[in-house]
Amino acid sequence: MPQTRRPAPTLVTTTIPIQGMTCRACETRITKTLKQLPGVTNVKASTRLSHAEVTSTKPLDAAAVRRLVEQAGYTVGSERRPWLTRDRDVWRDVIIGAAVVTLAAIAAQAFGLGSIGDLLTPQSGAGLAVFALLGVAASFSTCLALVGGIVLGLSARFAATHPDATVAQRVRPQLMFNLGRVVGFSLLGALLGGLGRALSLHGAGLGLLTLAVAVVMVLLGLQLTGLSPRLGALTVTLPAAWSRRLHGAGQAPRPYGDGRAAALGVASFLLPCGFTQAAQVAAAASGSPVRGALILGLFTLGTTPGLLAVGTLSSLAGGRWARRVFHGIGVVVLAFALLNAVNGAHLVAPGLGADQAPITATARTANVTDQDGYQVVTITVDNSGYNPNETVVYAGRPIRWEFELKGLTCAQTVDGRNLNLGQLPLQLGVNTFESTLATPGRYPYTCYMGMFPATVIAIEAPA
Repeated sequence: MPQTRRPAPTLVTTTIPIQGMTCRACETRITKTLKQLPGVTNVKASTRLSHAEVTSTKPLDAAAVRRLVEQAGYTVGSERRPWLTRDRDVWRDVIIGAAVVTLAAIAAQAFGLGSIGDLLTPQSGAGLAVFALLGVAASFSTCLALVGGIVLGLSARFAATHPDATVAQRVRPQLMFNLGRVVGFSLLGALLGGLGRALSLHGAGLGLLTLAVAVVMVLLGLQLTGLSPRLGALTVTLPAAWSRRLHGAGQAPRPYGDGRAAALGVASFLLPCGFTQAAQVAAAASGSPVRGALILGLFTLGTTPGLLAVGTLSSLAGGRWARRVFHGIGVVVLAFALLNAVNGAHLVAPGLGADQAPITATARTANVTDQDGYQVVTITVDNSGYNPNETVVYAGRPIRWEFELKGLTCAQTVDGRNLNLGQLPLQLGVNTFESTLATPGRYPYTCYMGMFPATVIAIEAPA
């Protein structure tokens, strides 16, 4: 008896415009939400296109679609992302945030905050404990500008896209991130102690990494402030296939993974924070795996209170003030991004933006003396950078450089490529190097992070 085959059901594809998607996690959330509709066989959500394509065995109920999308925290409808927002509340919050950041920077400069490194001298008698204090200084200065800026942005984005998370769920990733930093830095410190400085980046490579981090921070800042909806949509995300595995699209939601949060903390070892690099150099110079582990472990413990505080603050933001908190955090992230962009540019192109006027100096500066056929150049290194900031020497005559490091500081590793010195990891006290500047001209140099630019001017020697 012949069998009758049922015709395959006709599939309907519906494109649903959706406002509010900013990342892969948003795509995953919309995908899971729309798959709850009767007859849906497939969903493809796109942050870039601001829509979801839904394949189903029958037409969708528009009211049900709208209800589910709004319950997920998004809006059905087309949107044209402008370059600059017209939301007055956003501009008000950003202006207030910028004013607060500016006043805080002025206050820090006026009261000398962040100069804890000046206390970490050989006479302090603190031994390894100085690295814990160095970590405290780092967590409220340059380390916060790089590591903390990313933590702020990611924490705030998590809070914004997971409004239903409990307090414990929001804080736990911060705890695991910092635990991963402490344990990971200790182990990597032991490795550095055994292998020396072979794993460290420097010069242009470090500058490019710093610039890349600055770009990511700009995108995070624009997303959080809402200043530029169009640029804020240019989110740096994982490939779609990786994101689906991480977020479990089409599967039961994956539980939070402590290991992933801790791994991110370990990975922050590679970010070019100047204080971190100072501790890494100290660990490498120790020549001991045990001492290297102690140096970086204590340093990271010192950074924990500051990083945990700012990360937890942004994670717990909620309620009617959450939007304003995110806007304020976005301003801070953008400020840190600008700082890192300037530092990265100094490393990639030393002397960028320096005075290019004709050289008018006719005599050497007071920090240059003659001794045993050398021009002896004395430069003091502390938390204000290199003093004097400009040195004049004679071209073509041998130079003995004496960098006197007053305390553990971000400026203690010198990028002296233009001085024919290479990378200089300074120890506390006087550090001596030799080179010659063959021709007259300007020779800019900076610290390892590009934060403290300085210049040496070589002039013609008298006949």
